[in-house]
Amino acid sequence: MSASVVPYTPKKKSDALPSIDATNEIQDPLDFSFCRLNKVEDALDEEPRLSPRKDHASVSDSGKSLSRCLRLNNNSLQSIERLGEIINAKFESPKNIAWIDLSFNELTTVDPVLLEFSELQILYLHGNQIADIKEVGKLSGLKKLRKLTLHGNPLEKAKGYKFQVLAMIPQLQAIDFGRVTKCDRKTSEVWNNLNNAPKKKKEKMEDD
Repeated sequence: MSASVVPYTPKKKSDALPSIDATNEIQDPLDFSFCRLNKVEDALDEEPRLSPRKDHASVSDSGKSLSRCLRLNNNSLQSIERLGEIINAKFESPKNIAWIDLSFNELTTVDPVLLEFSELQILYLHGNQIADIKEVGKLSGLKKLRKLTLHGNPLEKAKGYKFQVLAMIPQLQAIDFGRVTKCDRKTSEVWNNLNNAPKKKKEKMEDD
């Protein structure tokens, strides 16, 4: 039995986009999890997993998803360079994507392609192979990002891991499914000042 189709009604440009949460109660994500994808572009020829809530299957007249959420977790992806191509092909409003799940793949870097989605609020990257914590800094351009997961990557072994992440992306409200507290923010600020102090001192000495 096919999922029922919810008619597409275009939104006014002035309409504010609602906040997205992992539960995604309004619309289910377009789900390509556990599809044995080796390349992100393989999703072009793949059918998404069916939602258990068939009444929540929403597509436009053109057959594209009206959801703002994409799941590509639990595959074998080593690169997401062509992610924009997939999202443009599968979603009615690509620029409005707010939640992407890339957990449990084989990613070793944070691809700049993610910066194309300025409405991104939730990003799951846990369970990958990202070793350099400086890669996280690439996400600083996502001003609406509020929930980020990175645990299960080698970078979590870095000293002050959580506080480094928070220093790079200070607007985060949750890291690794844990809420960011006022104490976390203060500690991150102190940690950042202490670790940058020698560099500033060195630059001053060079100027003199």
